[in-house]
Amino acid sequence: MLIQFTCSNYRSIKDPVVFSMAASKDDCIKDSLISFGKGRYLRVAEVYGANGSGKTSLLDALLLMYRIVLTSNTVQPGFSILRYPHKLSKQKAPTSFSVVFEKNGVKYSYGFSYNKDGIVDEYLHYWPGVKRAVIFERTSLMDYQFADSFKKAGDNCRGRMKPNKLLLSCAANETDIPQVSAAFMFFLENLVFFRESESLFNYSMHQLKNSPQMKAEFLGFMRNIGCDLVDVKIKEGQQVLVDDAVSITTTPQMMQSSIGYELKLVYKNFEVDYREESSGVKKLFQFVCPMMDALTNNRVLICDEIEAHLHPSIVAEIIKRFCRNKDSKSQLITATHDSDLLDLNEVRRDQVWFTEMNPKTRSTDLYSLAELKNVRKDENIKKGYILGRYGAIPMLNSNFREK
Repeated sequence: MLIQFTCSNYRSIKDPVVFSMAASKDDCIKDSLISFGKGRYLRVAEVYGANGSGKTSLLDALLLMYRIVLTSNTVQPGFSILRYPHKLSKQKAPTSFSVVFEKNGVKYSYGFSYNKDGIVDEYLHYWPGVKRAVIFERTSLMDYQFADSFKKAGDNCRGRMKPNKLLLSCAANETDIPQVSAAFMFFLENLVFFRESESLFNYSMHQLKNSPQMKAEFLGFMRNIGCDLVDVKIKEGQQVLVDDAVSITTTPQMMQSSIGYELKLVYKNFEVDYREESSGVKKLFQFVCPMMDALTNNRVLICDEIEAHLHPSIVAEIIKRFCRNKDSKSQLITATHDSDLLDLNEVRRDQVWFTEMNPKTRSTDLYSLAELKNVRKDENIKKGYILGRYGAIPMLNSNFREK
């Protein structure tokens, strides 16, 4: 479960922004919350904002952190870590990422900063009880220290570290520290980034072909949204090359396969080739299986513009699936322009986030609806958003229609 993500100096994000899945004290729709320890956390968060305001930058920052963690141990000496600093930041200003999360019932905090030379600082903390405790801390390119209880195992990393490698990734491979493994596995197992791709299609085909339960749930979902799909026929085709950022076979967005698939959609009186279907149906064939997997296995599904190619009622149904999924700690985070989702009968104020481009600094500001004053519980927030009461809308030229 993701609790908080903080980043700075990445694309449109210059100064630190904090995105939190911690629920406010608001008791509205409290049945949709996740309870953990003494806290309550959101199952769904929606990020709104004008084009170019930083919605995608926020989600991509988390994606880049994820990719760096999973690939760091394979980086060759002398190679720079992938980086996209803000255009107006100082040359030596580092890019920073940090997350607070829950894994196996334990709360963790992990983060790192880096520049063109390598890792500037890095830390991994956890909460074995009420108080936070250190697992390791790194204060320069090569200077790091494990806490006393982890020091002996942590010494296995000596001689294996490089300035461009994360200690978390190295320690996950070189030590048997359970807390380090849990932190690394959070990135590997619990974060799922939806990007329409051949890889996700192959993952979905693999699931539909080999898991009767997944196939039944998929067909049930399609019927529930009004699609009269009766069955799917899948057969393995010619070999294809799938090129993703990381070669992993356990999580949906990284499912790599050298096998292509041929798909036929069976309706009541006819069948049709997948390639002849609409963009919306094609997206559902890539999206629904990762969604079902996330709902079942406590994953965080992160999707930019979830409404693309999908009817608003389908998007609303997806949101409801996560909000009502009380059997797991699954979460959905999406950047969206779909103002139909802005209904305080269905979403909490702390679920709604806004990005806005600061015209003075040319950088992204991030804030939630819950942080704004005088937003009533019965307010028409869809209307308020469109009218610009909360910011985060395009600054259209008043004479636009006359030009």
